Amino acid sequence: MKHLGLKITAFIFAIALWLYVMSFNTFQITMDVPVRLVKLPEMLAVASKPPQTISVTVEGEAFNLMRMRSRINLGDSSVASIVIDLQDAELGSSRKHIYARNFVAPNFPNIRFVEPDNQLLFIDLELDTRIEREIPIHSNVTFSTAPGYLLADEPELSPNFVSVSGARNALTRIFEIPTDSIHFDTLKKSQSISVPLNFSQFPAYVTPSDSSIFINVNVQKVATKEFTSIPVHLIGRYDKSLVSLKPDSVTVKITSGESILDSITNDNLELFIEYNRFAIEDVDSLAPTVKLKLAPGINREMSIKAIEVIPDKISLVRKEVKPVVVEKRNEDYGEEEDEEDDDE
Repeated sequence: MKHLGLKITAFIFAIALWLYVMSFNTFQITMDVPVRLVKLPEMLAVASKPPQTISVTVEGEAFNLMRMRSRINLGDSSVASIVIDLQDAELGSSRKHIYARNFVAPNFPNIRFVEPDNQLLFIDLELDTRIEREIPIHSNVTFSTAPGYLLADEPELSPNFVSVSGARNALTRIFEIPTDSIHFDTLKKSQSISVPLNFSQFPAYVTPSDSSIFINVNVQKVATKEFTSIPVHLIGRYDKSLVSLKPDSVTVKITSGESILDSITNDNLELFIEYNRFAIEDVDSLAPTVKLKLAPGINREMSIKAIEVIPDKISLVRKEVKPVVVEKRNEDYGEEEDEEDDDE
């Protein structure tokens, strides 16, 4: 431990001297930098998939090179890039060579691009006519409600399409845009939910107008409502004076969402039984057919959970018909005897 302070001081000075010497030396390193395509004519679009980054050799002072590499590794794409000017590009395939003038590092003016000795750097591009299409959205979102609630309708996408701009041959291969796969549960109220779109399978340089959509869900609390004195009609060909239904009116109990029940009245219900069914099924009582007329836009399959008729069966009552006895008068018998005497 003798002269420890002196040793530490010497070590610090050695490092400082090394750093000082290093700052005056120029080094070369190879790193991957982003590729940027700029000034593309408005009527053209990139149809190929050019590289997102390209490996280049640069030179400069050690500290600057370390700082640049560190920021690039952290994802800072503004530190340095290879910029390809497409202002004079034409329709079709082309090869763009990369030179020192393509290297841009605005915050590191002392770092220079080193052109390779034995090869040329380049990227291949294919340009096509730019078009715009409205592409439908496919929802991968599922919903479930809390106990005592229901989804009264299919979730509605808003909007149900996205405008996409890009190369003609790229857009003609896109048939739908999926949403992210998400599940929402225990919903207790209607709401509009923002859902991101999934562009992982999109071709390069295809630009959508939106990155997310809204999905509207109609959630209602489950309730039950009774509708009394609903008449039951007997339909078909029969003698109305000889048959009737008993009872001829019933109570209908409907289980659905609260706001849907509020829109239903007795006039929306129609109950009937076909007369021939009694003979076909050989029974004296039948469950009536219930016809529920709902307002336009109501999803019957999702919103109506149960319909119960009280009583559940209606009887067919037949009236007894007494035979008519025809009595002959004495005069009628006398007339017959006189006719017989005349014949004799």
